[in-house]
Amino acid sequence: MRTPSRLLLLWLLIVPAAWPQGTNLPEGTGKAQFTRICGQCHAVEIVVRKTNTEDGWAAIVDDMVSRGAQGTDDDFSLVVKYLAAHFAPKVKINTADANELSTILGVSPEDAAALVKCRESAGHFKEWRDLEKVPHIDIKKLEQQRDRIDFSTAPAESGQKK
Repeated sequence: MRTPSRLLLLWLLIVPAAWPQGTNLPEGTGKAQFTRICGQCHAVEIVVRKTNTEDGWAAIVDDMVSRGAQGTDDDFSLVVKYLAAHFAPKVKINTADANELSTILGVSPEDAAALVKCRESAGHFKEWRDLEKVPHIDIKKLEQQRDRIDFSTAPAESGQKK
């Protein structure tokens, strides 16, 4: 029977320790800590193909700390914030409720309510320009989350990767 420490050692030998050439991580606060701490054991592809909420990333980071990841509490906090900012789930703008829009996109509850109200009265948003027409919305704040908006109208699939 294999012990957890042997499995971890096996994992460390199998998974490349360096980020692959040509892989560009998004710039942001916490990137240096992320590459230094997480890059000791994980290839970037393991992270960039996943999405998670801030709480989800915090749970993963806590698990890695329990397995021996080295850093300060501040380092780990920055790693979680970095991951949540750049590898968070997309929001389905045409099906999400106001709370989801506010939480995932970081817009005010008023802006989230305005998005839902506009969607309900004018129909689904098809593209970015449709969002620019929503009255009284802070479009600059929403622009910061542009890459996290999904314009599809199909409901979210169960078992969506996280």
